[in-house]
Amino acid sequence: MAAPGEATHFPDRIGLGTWEMGNGAAQRGRDIAAVSHALEVGYRVLDTAEMYADGGAERIIGSALRAFGAARRAQLYIVSKVLPGNASRGGTVSACEASIGRMGCDYLDLYLLHWPGRHPFAETLRAFAELQQRGLIRSFGVSNFDSDDLQRWLQAQKSLGLAAFTHCNQLYYCAEARGIEFDLLPYQRAHGIATMAYSPLGRGSLTRHPLLLKLGSERGLSAAQIALAWCLREPDVMAIPKSVDPKRIEENLAAAQLQLSGEELRLIDRAFPPPDSKRPLDMV
Repeated sequence: MAAPGEATHFPDRIGLGTWEMGNGAAQRGRDIAAVSHALEVGYRVLDTAEMYADGGAERIIGSALRAFGAARRAQLYIVSKVLPGNASRGGTVSACEASIGRMGCDYLDLYLLHWPGRHPFAETLRAFAELQQRGLIRSFGVSNFDSDDLQRWLQAQKSLGLAAFTHCNQLYYCAEARGIEFDLLPYQRAHGIATMAYSPLGRGSLTRHPLLLKLGSERGLSAAQIALAWCLREPDVMAIPKSVDPKRIEENLAAAQLQLSGEELRLIDRAFPPPDSKRPLDMV
């Protein structure tokens, strides 16, 4: 595990989310084109899950990867997730093999437990260790874990004496959903666990927020870019916005190079006050 206060980091600050991709034949061409365009313009982190369209999103990625070229696989950082109902030791191994098969990617760079479920954490962790030993995953982590869940997970990890450590917690995090800042982010930072923010645009609402539109207009940027730059203001947070629009895909990636001023951050804090109590997590 990283030393206390020493966070793990991702290869890029912006990745492509694939929630709601692969939902139907009518959108298949559009979805493959979106992932292919993202790869062409420089995205190297792709996030998906076996749950997304019941494996359909992973198949979309697989189609885009074939066009991208197997020889370039090492340039990419591919993330997927096991459903809690499949997260027994044997179920986790089988789910991972199936995800890799749908994408044809040989291995996953990061494999996550999608949210806490009925299976003991020790079973899932043993499976993660087995998958690492077989070279099917490079690292592992969790998603949608609150501080109590994460504490129990880390206790199970410690009891097993695993050489590897939990890399990240993937969470719903954006300017209008800041609950994790109260106690979860400090706890993760104390244990070297990075944050991968999904729905960093508030599931679309922040792209229309008057303040973010104004701040963006003043700098020739979109509201989405301001919202993403806000999300990335801390070095141990990365974001995985989802889009199928080529222009927005490019704009989102460019947000990784932006830095907000102190005054811009103060205005956003005023519009979206930080939490003063622990709040339940939303999940995707």
